[in-house]
Amino acid sequence: MKQVLPKIITSPISGRPVAPKITERIYDGKIYVEAVWIDPASGYFISKGVVKVLDAETRAEIAI
Repeated sequence: MKQVLPKIITSPISGRPVAPKITERIYDGKIYVEAVWIDPASGYFISKGVVKVLDAETRAEIAI
């Protein structure tokens, strides 16, 4: 998955501004902080990417 910056983008579908939804997923001893952009008008998926990766025990950032 690509690394992204969690910033507001313009939807290519509706032209409206879209803020990302930030989620955390734990997998294989790491916490993946992800950003997902969904078009607010239609609900269609726009993009998804990893913001950062953290160690699950120490919460220290790991280089991607």
